[in-house]
Amino acid sequence: MYAGGVLKQVDGLTYDRLSYFVRANYIKPKKIKRGSLYYNDFSEEDIKLIKLAWDLISKHDLRTRAAFKMAREEAKDPQLTLNLRIPPKNSD
Repeated sequence: MYAGGVLKQVDGLTYDRLSYFVRANYIKPKKIKRGSLYYNDFSEEDIKLIKLAWDLISKHDLRTRAAFKMAREEAKDPQLTLNLRIPPKNSD
């Protein structure tokens, strides 16, 4: 998926910020050549990582490096997240 599609899926993310993530190597999308230009092709895993990191950056005011580190850990093992919902009690 190209950058425009990513921006439609992630609320509040700007093209400049997405470009920064790529330039700083937080995200490494595939490059696709069209004519003489190269375009970033973001995978579903890239988009998931961007969504998780952007949520941490925008809502929890985390720095970019820490947000992507936490997002990568979350993507590897989703069971490590803190889930504060209490399951309903069984009335057996």
